Amino acid sequence: MAKAKSKKPVIEDEDELPEPEPVRSAPVRRPEADLVLDLEGYGGEVASALIVNGLRAYLSVVNKGVNVVAANRAHTAFVPVRVEACVAGLDVKRDEAKALVDGHGVLAFLLDDGDERVRYFIPVSEYLEMAEDRGESGLRLEIEEHAKWLEKYKGHPGVRRAFAPLLG
Repeated sequence: MAKAKSKKPVIEDEDELPEPEPVRSAPVRRPEADLVLDLEGYGGEVASALIVNGLRAYLSVVNKGVNVVAANRAHTAFVPVRVEACVAGLDVKRDEAKALVDGHGVLAFLLDDGDERVRYFIPVSEYLEMAEDRGESGLRLEIEEHAKWLEKYKGHPGVRRAFAPLLG
């Protein structure tokens, strides 16, 4: 029986390779802006940090601000999280912070520091002890003044520290 010839072209030089056809990407569908309350993606950013560190996260967007509910993997314990974006100091309205006290909540601060964003995850009870009451403008924790204290709540180590009861 005769061998069948391969129909593959034999290419001896790379210049003879056929040009690949350009692949068109599918158009990106963007949600209507009036239907999305977390336009900046702050809640998603905090939820991602929680998930990466072994927690479950549920996004709860309210008219002004973003909240996340953190849960342990078994979904048997929950902690409320208030997300705040800041520029100069770690600011939060007094009523929003105090509403988290009974649930042993955590304040997640996303601080724009020039080229990068720094994240702090601070249990609300500890924040209330350290923060300065600024009257009607709410509460503020000065970053420079409390830099050493804040280090333990920064980034992923801060997530693990603030949510230690959920992580077991």
